[in-house]
Amino acid sequence: MPLVQFMRTDPRVCVAEPRYTPMDLAHILDSAKSGNRDAAWQLGDLYREATRGVKYSPRSAFRWYAESALAGSATGQNNVGASYENGMGCAQSFAQAAKWYRLAAQQGLGVAMSNLAFLYLNGYGVRADKAEALRWFTQGAAAGCSKSKRMIKSVLGEE
Repeated sequence: MPLVQFMRTDPRVCVAEPRYTPMDLAHILDSAKSGNRDAAWQLGDLYREATRGVKYSPRSAFRWYAESALAGSATGQNNVGASYENGMGCAQSFAQAAKWYRLAAQQGLGVAMSNLAFLYLNGYGVRADKAEALRWFTQGAAAGCSKSKRMIKSVLGEE
């Protein structure tokens, strides 16, 4: 099973550190319902992680990630891709994961580049293509993604 990375970070880095602002739950919910794409993926995270008093709900997490993604958020798009890759709140589909990762990667999100590269490396939802995987890992590394930097070495046999 692929190792997927959900995105909860500053888009310029590729680590799993929260980027929540000190909003209370009611404010996050109101903002998400009002169309705030960042609040939508944050609300999705709360449902996925069962934090801040929110009950675990993969379907609700996916719903809010999708709201964010459809509003153009690269983080939301990456998280929809991760949801499809893992079948979290939706039917598993590597092809759909690749589609959403690509949309986020095209916006410059390093973690999405790494996630897409992993699909190419292993032939999940796309034709296996080591050169394409390296291209995406290289772009991810250039975007500051430490996972991509490690994977380049691994793919090239330098680790």
